[in-house]
Amino acid sequence: MNVLELPAEILGKIFDHYVHDRWKVRHRQMDRAQALSKLRRIAAYSNSQTHPVDLTHVCQLWRITAISMPQLWATIHAFEIASEGDVKMFELWLERSARCGGTYPLTLTMTQKESRDQEVPVQCFGEAISLAISQHQRWEHIYLWLYRDSQPFFEPLYAVAPLSTLREFRVDFNRWGPDGVRHLIGALCSSTELRSIQFGKQFYKDLRRNRGFDIVPWDRLTTLSFLVLQPGDLIRILSSSMDTLQHISVSMLILPLTVDGSTPISYVTMRRLQSLRITSLFNGSHASEMFDKLTLPSLRELYLPEGFTVISDLRARGWESLLSLLERSNCKLQAFEIGDNETTVIENLKSPLFEHLTNLMLPSVATEHPNVSLQLLDALSEACEETQRPRMLPLLETLRLDFVHLVDRVREMVSARVAAYGGYGRSKLRRVCAQYIGGEEYALEMDLNDRE
Repeated sequence: MNVLELPAEILGKIFDHYVHDRWKVRHRQMDRAQALSKLRRIAAYSNSQTHPVDLTHVCQLWRITAISMPQLWATIHAFEIASEGDVKMFELWLERSARCGGTYPLTLTMTQKESRDQEVPVQCFGEAISLAISQHQRWEHIYLWLYRDSQPFFEPLYAVAPLSTLREFRVDFNRWGPDGVRHLIGALCSSTELRSIQFGKQFYKDLRRNRGFDIVPWDRLTTLSFLVLQPGDLIRILSSSMDTLQHISVSMLILPLTVDGSTPISYVTMRRLQSLRITSLFNGSHASEMFDKLTLPSLRELYLPEGFTVISDLRARGWESLLSLLERSNCKLQAFEIGDNETTVIENLKSPLFEHLTNLMLPSVATEHPNVSLQLLDALSEACEETQRPRMLPLLETLRLDFVHLVDRVREMVSARVAAYGGYGRSKLRRVCAQYIGGEEYALEMDLNDRE
C-alpha cells in the first residue's frame, strides 16, 4: 500500500503516538532564556516540541485528517501566554479540539507569566482564561499556576458552576487572597465527577487559618496530593474520606510550631487506601504521630523516599511505628521505598510483614556506607532450605538501589536467588537497577526476563 493511501484510522494512531507518546524534552544544557525561546507556548505538554500537524507536510489529505481529529488537540499546555499570537494559537487548539460534536474532554495546563507590573502579559492571560472558561463543559483535567493579578479573570466561572465533567484539578496560587482561593476551589469542587485533587502550599496556609476544609468533597475523592501538611490535618482529611480514598501523597509532613494538646488526633481505618507516599518526614516522631493512628487493611504501596531521620532514636521510633501499622493492618504490602543508610533497614526488611514485597526501592542505601550495600546483597542471597526459596523477600521481582559497591556482588546475589528456587524458570527476580557503581555515576540495568 502506498503511504499516501493509509486509512484515516491508521493515520490517526500514527499522529496520536507522535503527539502524545514521543515527548521531546528540552536539552538540559540550554540556559533558561534560550530554552524558552525555542519552546512552543502552546503545545500538548510542558516539554514537548511536537505539534499535531508536524507530519502533515506529506500531503494535503494528511493535514485535513490531523485537523479533524479532536484527540490531537484536546491536551493543551499553555505556557506563560504573553502575546496576542499566543492567545490566537490557544483559541485555534480549543476550536480544533471541539470538532466532531464539541464533546471531546479537555486536559488543560495553564501557567501564568508573572506580569511584573506589565499590562500585556496579564491581559493576554486573561483572554486565554476567558476562552478556557467558554469550554468549561469539556474540562476533564485542569492544572493552573496563578499569580494574584489573575483573580478577576475567573469570576465568570463562578456563575457557570457546577461543572459537570471535571475529574481532576491542581491549582498553585501565588499571593492570591483567601476569598479568591475559596471561590475558585469551590467552583472546581462543584463537579460531581471530581475524583482527584493536588493541593499546593496555599491550601496548607488556609487550613492553618481554619479555611477551605469545608468546601472540598473529601468523601468523593480517590486520589489526593499535598505539598505540605501536618499529621493532625492529614488524619482529619483521612477520617473524612475513609470509604473512598485510594491514593494519597504528601511532599512534606511537618509538625506545628506549637502543639495544641486539647485536640487529640483520632484513630482512623482507611478501608480502601492502597498507596501512601510521604516524601519528607522531618523526624521519626512525625511518622509515629500518623502511623500510630492508622489502620490500612488494603495498603499495597508505601513510599518513604527520605526515610525517617538521621537521629538513631527517632529513626528507631519511626520503624517501630511502621511495623506496628503493618501488623495491625494485616495488609500485604507489595511495593516499598525507604531512604535509610543503616543496617537496621536490613533487619527490618527480614520481618514476615514484608514477605509479600515484589518491588523494593532503597534510594539512599550505602550512599555513605558501602558495607550496608554488601550486607543487603548477602541477606538477599541467603536461601531457606526448608522452603526452597530465598529467606528474605521471597517474592521480590524488582530491586532498585541508588548505589552498589560491586556489580559482581549483584550478579552473585541474582545467581543465589535463582539457585534457591532451583532455576531461572522459578526465580521471581526480574529486574535489578542502580544509578551509582563504586561511587561513579554509571547506570546498572539487569533485565532477567529473558534468562532461561
